[in-house]
Amino acid sequence: MDNHHFPNGFSSWQKTHFEVVEVLVYIRNLEEGKTPKPFSELIDKSATEELYQLAIRLTDKYEEETQGKKRERTLFDEIEEFVWQELNKI
Repeated sequence: MDNHHFPNGFSSWQKTHFEVVEVLVYIRNLEEGKTPKPFSELIDKSATEELYQLAIRLTDKYEEETQGKKRERTLFDEIEEFVWQELNKI
């Protein structure tokens, strides 16, 4: 993560990244057929470089899109919705 950009500061990025990973793990553990198809093809039950990079990209995108915005719901709820939307775009 050399020269990484944290638009809302590192602390915000770190919290977001934690929640993104929580959602990805939750989705990964759903029954077969309930995960977005491209995502289910990307993962297996162990962590992979692709999954690490996906978590970073989603974290960066969420942080960029929410810069300066007031949160309406819990961080987890907002990120869960965001991650589902993004995975369905893959």
